[in-house]
Amino acid sequence: MIVKINRRNGLTVKRITEEADLQAALKLAEDVFMQFEAPEFSKRGVESFLSFLWGKRVREMFAEGSFAVWGCYAEKELAGMIALRDREHISLAFVRADFHRQGIGRMLYAAAKAEALSHGTKRITVNASDYGIPFYRKMGFCETDMRLLTDGIQYTPMAAKI
Repeated sequence: MIVKINRRNGLTVKRITEEADLQAALKLAEDVFMQFEAPEFSKRGVESFLSFLWGKRVREMFAEGSFAVWGCYAEKELAGMIALRDREHISLAFVRADFHRQGIGRMLYAAAKAEALSHGTKRITVNASDYGIPFYRKMGFCETDMRLLTDGIQYTPMAAKI
């Protein structure tokens, strides 16, 4: 497996290939979710998100290659992560609060987009939280449906042509 690395402004984005690095990325996702999104979710929604995050299916998809994950590192510290499912759907995207507004989300999205393009994908989708909608709009995403609620999780389906 080729691990692509992108460096900019002291930040490094690289494909996560090891289980230990995946665990660190999922822990970052949980921490940022709990800080920014969980307060707006119902108890059921929080439980659904955490069940997905720590459930067996994420590890299975990661092992089979249908769940690609990138991390953005400041030195050796994980600052953000993004996961692309089936080369076309952003499944997770989180940046630690102390690293917001430094271009990390943009760098992570660029890595996911490059992966999608390399496999002929023409469109990337995401089920965006209210907190994430402004970021995705800046990346060229548009809403494809109204706000939905599934398993206690509120989200807005969005897509971008790439």
